Amino acid sequence: MEFTSLVSSEGSAAQAAVALRSLPGVGPTRFRALVDCFGGAEAALSASEADFAAIAGGRAAAQRASGRHTRLARSTVRRCAALGIRTVAYGSAGFPPRLGDLSAPPSVLYMMGRADLLLEPCVAIVGSRRATAYGRRIAEQLGERLARESLCVLSGMAMGIDAASHRGALPGATVAVLGSGVDVVSPPRHERLYRDILAHGVVASEYAPGVRAEPHHFPARNRIIAALASDVVVVEASLRSGALITASIALDLGREVHAVPGPIDRPTSAGTNRLIADGAGVVVDTGLSELLPSAFPAIEDPSLRDLLEAIPAAPVTVEEVALQTDRPVEDVATSLSILEIRGYLTPTRDGRIMRTPGRRALGAR
Repeated sequence: MEFTSLVSSEGSAAQAAVALRSLPGVGPTRFRALVDCFGGAEAALSASEADFAAIAGGRAAAQRASGRHTRLARSTVRRCAALGIRTVAYGSAGFPPRLGDLSAPPSVLYMMGRADLLLEPCVAIVGSRRATAYGRRIAEQLGERLARESLCVLSGMAMGIDAASHRGALPGATVAVLGSGVDVVSPPRHERLYRDILAHGVVASEYAPGVRAEPHHFPARNRIIAALASDVVVVEASLRSGALITASIALDLGREVHAVPGPIDRPTSAGTNRLIADGAGVVVDTGLSELLPSAFPAIEDPSLRDLLEAIPAAPVTVEEVALQTDRPVEDVATSLSILEIRGYLTPTRDGRIMRTPGRRALGAR
């Protein structure tokens, strides 16, 4: 498909998605239900009133008939085209597949820069806005090392840890997910960082152009970071930090979660130390051996290897593993004990087990 037809196709799908999402009562969850049911936003908008109302509700069906949503969507997509913003709708080609793991994925993703990076594995580095000098230094070093390994660094361009990780990665590939429109620099003091990211990476958001950052946007932004990431590294975080929300969502999605330990008397280390106590991988040096699995040779026993591959990053019980692998519970328990002794599995405080973060190469020291 030629670029011009690709843009035309994406614009059409995005316009339909924006129109559908603007209807009253159609939030991310109901939007996904409509798209999955009818096969796309355009098909949903063309569905019969009865079929549409059965999922979207009566208010949305009545508003759909007015045509106002279509005019609003057309204006939004035209503005994106004028600003050089690429739009990709959920359910259409080019939409990052990892975002489909969310129960409520973005209806439309707005992007400026190298949109192809959103289709590649990314390591998220997140943490406190009120980072210490230690935290900022570690985040920058981690970003730099990942970039040297040709890995994409993902964060939210916020103050503190986010900004430090982006700066460390540059001029390598880096992704910034914003809680504002992609044409709005947030926070404003990061104007230069924003320009540098656009030059070497990509800025993405689920918010339309011109939308300013609001406090309630950031938890929603965090779910996108968690879904796009293959690994999440929390450098510094208080017990109420948004970075812990990102880590929690990442675990629910089966992503790897790592944390940088810190002094036990510092509030900015309370969250990361708690993650480690709960079984997150510990980042012990900026050489990132935990995140670079090529350092580990493969397990030779095929039975153990197959069993480990079947275990998600999120905690599971022995019984759940046995059911998933169709093996006797006793045999599974014995094999899991061997894998735990060798360091591949980590027990959680509630008696479940999870893969030790960073051991995806299925190797042993």
